[in-house]
Amino acid sequence: MKKITKKILWTVVCLISAIVIAGAAFWLISGRSPQAAVVSHMIHQSTMEDYEMTKGDQTDKSTVEIPESVVFPGQVSQYRVGSMQVFHMEPLEEGKPVVLYIHGGAYLNNFAELHWKAMAGWAKETGCGIVTPNYPLLYCYTAKDAHPLMMELYRQLIGKYPSNRIIIMGDSAGGGFTLALAQGIVSDSLSLPARLVLISPWVDVLGGDDSLQEYDTFLNAEVLRKVGADWAGEIDPRAPMISPLYGDMQGLPPADLFTGTWEIFYTDIVKTCDKMKAAGVDARLHVAKKMGHVYPLWPCPEGKKARKEIAEIIKSVQ
Repeated sequence: MKKITKKILWTVVCLISAIVIAGAAFWLISGRSPQAAVVSHMIHQSTMEDYEMTKGDQTDKSTVEIPESVVFPGQVSQYRVGSMQVFHMEPLEEGKPVVLYIHGGAYLNNFAELHWKAMAGWAKETGCGIVTPNYPLLYCYTAKDAHPLMMELYRQLIGKYPSNRIIIMGDSAGGGFTLALAQGIVSDSLSLPARLVLISPWVDVLGGDDSLQEYDTFLNAEVLRKVGADWAGEIDPRAPMISPLYGDMQGLPPADLFTGTWEIFYTDIVKTCDKMKAAGVDARLHVAKKMGHVYPLWPCPEGKKARKEIAEIIKSVQ
């Protein structure tokens, strides 16, 4: 019996070793972790058929709940700014920063579980407060409905917290919204937030690099241009409120932009960072080779590393 047990244990050890070695070899050859490769192929890319089925959907998206699997380190309250639902967790200690997080989802979808997990993780690691709005979405609303509410939310926040302790952060559509909101803050001469963190921001709703489409397993440029035009509604899709790549970068606070080289937004994000720097903004570009859209939220080593970097950015705001 002991011989059999030892044999089984040896077999298990050999299997684990083989898996580890194979994973390391895959990482060296492919340039990304096996977990990242799995995540990128598990993501469903929308098709034009999906778009046609979804267009005009009048489902009420005005109320959501935090998943039971996600636990924040402090009490999360809810309130509304106009019709917009807002979740709010106070900083764990006096003087800690507050993150205003604007979630992605192509201006069409509510929070994903990955959004909640990332926010809860940053709150635990840094002690920051979290404010995250369930802003109006397609197809009941468009940008002209959402932006005034977001500006009002920011005004309320700077009435409660020093603006130099506020970080505005967002991913994908939320990243584009973050930049558009920041441009509106500058235009309205409001007190600036301490920093912006843009995670794979959608900065041009009619943009995207078609030459990168073959690598992007998440985003479909053709579909996104349709959805982006819908979000614009009666507004010019290249107006800064909709596509902040075309907006004025003068006077913006320091910004960190995260992107993978295998996402169709990569080229537009690089252009945005270059335009910020040309305007005198302290902008830093974080590029992950062979990684896809919103990779900092992915459950993989590359995502974990990026989330750690973002946590350090949060901690730097005092």
